[in-house]
Amino acid sequence: MAPFLFVGLAKSASLSEDAIQRRFEEGVALMSSNPEEAIEVFKILYQITGQTRVELELARSLFLAGNLADARAQFIDVLSKPIPITVRDKVEYYLSEIQKRQSLKFTVGLYQDSNPGYVTSARTVSIFGQTLNYQPAQNTNPELGLAVALAAEREIVPQSGYFAQINANTSTFQTSAFNKQDIDASLTKRWQGYDYKDLKAGYETMYYGGYVLYNFPYLATRFVFNRPNQDYYGFMVKGGTLNYPQYTYLNGTQTQANVFYNYNITRNLSAYAELGGDSTIATQAAYSSRGVYGTLGTQIAEDSTQLQATLKASRLQRNYWQSDPFWGQVRQDSGQIYFFSVTKRDFYILGLRPSIDITYQTNNSSIPYFSYNKVFGGIFFTNVY
Repeated sequence: MAPFLFVGLAKSASLSEDAIQRRFEEGVALMSSNPEEAIEVFKILYQITGQTRVELELARSLFLAGNLADARAQFIDVLSKPIPITVRDKVEYYLSEIQKRQSLKFTVGLYQDSNPGYVTSARTVSIFGQTLNYQPAQNTNPELGLAVALAAEREIVPQSGYFAQINANTSTFQTSAFNKQDIDASLTKRWQGYDYKDLKAGYETMYYGGYVLYNFPYLATRFVFNRPNQDYYGFMVKGGTLNYPQYTYLNGTQTQANVFYNYNITRNLSAYAELGGDSTIATQAAYSSRGVYGTLGTQIAEDSTQLQATLKASRLQRNYWQSDPFWGQVRQDSGQIYFFSVTKRDFYILGLRPSIDITYQTNNSSIPYFSYNKVFGGIFFTNVY
């Protein structure tokens, strides 16, 4: 009876702001348990208010109900309107999810890497007190790289929440020894409503220079909680077994975890914080380590030009357990990563959003051979819809 009663109230145009807010909250509550009914609630509210916030929840309800075509059209319409940074990010997330389920999501980029082999700038090294000259076997010149990322998923049984996924990432350079490929296949169970929860079993393989670097069967879970003011926060935990076919002394287990929070300061300014770490237990204790990192970031946009900038700064620390058998000392690393990206929020080329991305990365190690710095940047096109 409630939807029919609400239609009558809507036609009389007598709903107060409080009544609209209450009905909106009821629609949000229905998104997890009965998205079809939530669709009807938000359709009526959108007819009354015409508010973009209501249209966004209508699009999300359509998505949760499995009506991907209508959800896609609604999300694209939301993108065409002046919306806050955080809302735009969420809309693009849902469009990407629809793209992965209906066909294939991809990102392609052309960039230059100043140090694709992570080669140290030091040309003298000390081994058990002996100073030796070091001449890198790899090319140390900057190289052009082509990055391609592909992602696809299919729901195994409609509306079951069980998905089969595959992700592939490649970096191809002029020197083939630097080429990298990563393939991740997984089975995921999702619980998705206003918030998001999942449990994933996957198998990841990394290739480097044409050879398998490692295999990593894993279990992972991720929780994301959305707040009414468009903030969101959550955590991720991932653990599995590492197998290095050519470097068996690195074989072992690894556990990773992080927590994050995105704070919507104003419609065109947001802040992001993340804290994470990992514990890697290798066959040889000298190669076991614990690492921690912290990241602070911000997104800022300008309405008249629709330009948006993203900045992130990360600090990393990794401590190894025992003395390295080759270098004769315990390795300790610290590093920084600085990331800058600029894009035009309302500019899409056949559903592709271009951006210019630049990253500066440095690592300082107690064993100079493992110290390096690099800058890589270029233009990237992300398939949003």
